[in-house]
Amino acid sequence: MYRTIVVGTDASPTADLAVERAAELAKAVGGTLHVVSAWKEPVGALLAASAGAGTVAPDWQSEPILVREAQVEAVVARLRLDGVEAVGHVDTGDAAATLVSAAARLGADLIVVGDRGLKGLRGMLGSVPSAVAHKAPVDVLVVHTS
Repeated sequence: MYRTIVVGTDASPTADLAVERAAELAKAVGGTLHVVSAWKEPVGALLAASAGAGTVAPDWQSEPILVREAQVEAVVARLRLDGVEAVGHVDTGDAAATLVSAAARLGADLIVVGDRGLKGLRGMLGSVPSAVAHKAPVDVLVVHTS
């Protein structure tokens, strides 16, 4: 049975649904839920900063890492109040690679992702859940979030 579960979040409503499902499962089996979020500096910002040109407007994955950490901490606090054993992680890098790496590092049995990998993407499996499903060393649960 699944005892160590990793769920990805980008603080979007669809990711919240995936977190809910993962929490239900973790609570039912008495497992630990690891809430993982990735933070990646946009390439344009890195290039602009290195050229001394300032920064570019943030995109969905580029908010300051402290904001992302606060979002994950809030999710973890809510889950704990609901009786779920939860731990938060914010890592730097690509979202899919971060989830797969976290699962391997934590000895996870399951990765849970929503079926929409990018905010606003409609009508197809998102790039993040697709990449996770193809690269994961463990089972992947794709939650229907629409």
